[in-house]
Amino acid sequence: MKYVQRFSEQPADQLMMAMIGSMAFICALSGCFYMLISGNAESKLYTMTSLTVSLFSWGMYGIQKSIPKDSPYSKLITPALIFLVVVVITLYNPMALQQMWVALIFFPIMLSLLVDYRMYLYGIVIFIIYFSIFHIFGPTVNNEGLSPIIMATTKAVYALGTMILGGIISLTFHQHKKRVEAAAFQQQKQQVINLLQCFIPVGERKTQTSRKEIGEMSALLKALVTQYGGGLRVQEWEIDLLSLLHFVSRVKLPDYMFEKEGKLSEFEFEVVQEHCYMAKELCEGIPDFLEVEKAFLYHHEKVDGTGYPYQLSGNQIPLLSQMLGLVEVFLALTTPRSYREEMSQHEAYVEIQKLVGKSFRGDIVDAFGKVIG
Repeated sequence: MKYVQRFSEQPADQLMMAMIGSMAFICALSGCFYMLISGNAESKLYTMTSLTVSLFSWGMYGIQKSIPKDSPYSKLITPALIFLVVVVITLYNPMALQQMWVALIFFPIMLSLLVDYRMYLYGIVIFIIYFSIFHIFGPTVNNEGLSPIIMATTKAVYALGTMILGGIISLTFHQHKKRVEAAAFQQQKQQVINLLQCFIPVGERKTQTSRKEIGEMSALLKALVTQYGGGLRVQEWEIDLLSLLHFVSRVKLPDYMFEKEGKLSEFEFEVVQEHCYMAKELCEGIPDFLEVEKAFLYHHEKVDGTGYPYQLSGNQIPLLSQMLGLVEVFLALTTPRSYREEMSQHEAYVEIQKLVGKSFRGDIVDAFGKVIG
């Protein structure tokens, strides 16, 4: 059972090569047995052809096993080989079969099982070209009195049918893959959210603030993104996750720093910068989290290049990072602290306007002004 399981876990293209190699080898054995009994030339030709296909298939199987799995060429070996075998068989026709063209129409179905939808379409173009050339310039066969038009129509209908069937199979696989990837992403996203939510009580205790700030930041960010427009594409879940990350990231800071007045020491400043890496630490390597990761990593950068952690400036800073940083400042100014009273929204916005060209872009500050009225 262990060997069967290991065999079934191999990629489909390698299994296809193994299947073709095994079937051809069985045909070679039966041909060899029949050749020993009859001794005729046809059985010898059948045996040699089957053995050649078997050796070639197993040889390609060995090449596939040696190629790294992430190589873009590994999955193209099998369809290329199958197409080559089909071309050789249909042109050479070792068994002198009258309707060898039938072997051609199985190629789209086999192709659909081996490659993605885009590669399937490329393969079909090649198939159509060869199918047309074969029937125009290929070997002529006896159509048993059938009209050439009827025979050509029949071949075209069969070819079209297998292409459509192969397209349906390929599209079904593509849709299934998308559903699996979407389900996996939803699971990853929920795991990250669940992990962060576990730290909300810790963040409330350390900062003496309420988790309501998460919702306030999310609402302001969504309104700012909508107001700004400009082709900025941000999904709601990304904003919700950024707001949650921003609140929870404070758990990385020592308690006393939330009450400290005055300038931070060099060491304390380095500690503060560490919270910018929280999204990178949680989401690195997950493509769907890339925008969240970048937005959070750079939300303390300033347009004049004096921010942290990388001292980016101007357009080097993502728009969403600028927006997150602006909303953070606004909420900080309008939230009471032990060492100062909170500002009104108007007073806070006046202070933010003073930071145009230093910390924030003017167009983002203008859009935020419209958001808070």
